[in-house]
Amino acid sequence: MLAVLSIALVASQTVSYAIAAKTSVTDKKIVHYVRERFGIPDTTTLTVGPFQNSEYSDFYQTSISVQDGKKKQSQLALITKDGHYMVIGDVFVASPVVQRDIAANASTTDQKIVEYVRTKFHIPGAVKLTVGPFKDSEYTDFYQTTINGQDGEKKSSTRAFVTKDGRYTVIGSIFNLNVDPRREVEHTINLDNQPAIGPANAPVTIVEYADLECPTCAEMHKFIVQQLVPKYGNKIRVVLKEFPLVTIHDWALTAAIANECAYQMDPAAFVRYRSAIFESQDMINAANVRTLLLDFGQRSGLDRLKLATCLDSKESLPRIEADMREGQELGVVSTPTLFINGIPVVGLSPARIYQMIDKALQQAGSK
Repeated sequence: MLAVLSIALVASQTVSYAIAAKTSVTDKKIVHYVRERFGIPDTTTLTVGPFQNSEYSDFYQTSISVQDGKKKQSQLALITKDGHYMVIGDVFVASPVVQRDIAANASTTDQKIVEYVRTKFHIPGAVKLTVGPFKDSEYTDFYQTTINGQDGEKKSSTRAFVTKDGRYTVIGSIFNLNVDPRREVEHTINLDNQPAIGPANAPVTIVEYADLECPTCAEMHKFIVQQLVPKYGNKIRVVLKEFPLVTIHDWALTAAIANECAYQMDPAAFVRYRSAIFESQDMINAANVRTLLLDFGQRSGLDRLKLATCLDSKESLPRIEADMREGQELGVVSTPTLFINGIPVVGLSPARIYQMIDKALQQAGSK
């Protein structure tokens, strides 16, 4: 379970810090938030270490330990001294003093971010690094931005946050400890005009983020279609999101574009088409992906010419980009990742999935 929690690592500190007094955020509050936010079962023990003063004057440092009976692992975390936010990731001081107008000093902050990233992650000089504009984020006290990397034709984008006083930059994940984590997830996920199996009023909603080139995702899709849906029928709704892992899979994005084209052309054909892609993963490669996608579409009842036009124009790309941004906000880093009534499950774990659905149905009084 710690792999789910470790969205980004805070580097271990060798300096000895003084023990700090507890803030308004309690161990129990942190444990509840982490358990709900990361879907850690009650059988797994979660403990929070003592709060210590960190090298950052506005943050305490602590550790969250996870023990499932077999092994114990710990994750360092930073807690803002007002008890509002938890940070898992890299933090550095962007400015030694409070800035009244961060936009006026954006170029200086950008330069510091680029220098930090290049040094911290050993990015060679040949890779161009730029920082996008600062925008309001879902966190009141933070702006969001993107750190863009370009090495020839290869491009990457990493989300980052800057405190609105300009003092700190966070490369990693921020969690608002003052909100209900399950409601926060459900608020983030868009369910309107999305490919889905099952009725909109089902008591249990399962949202899947999947990569069409991912073998485990193919197994998950088969499990959903052949086992979950027949077992639970109209009691569950499965919403299917695209999350192509473009840095490791060379045809996943193209397949996602085609799949979303299929949804735009004929929603009833979407699952049939998606199944055909998953079932044929072994025969698809970057050279033949377009031809095979059109073949599968035709067999699935889609107009081949219309599908080709949509695929070549990348008409559905904005839908994939929206799914990916949403997944990143939720902390999705691997596929498949499910959210069952707002609680995440990473990977194919049938026993855990059945357990969570049954529990959700019991809570809804529908079992």
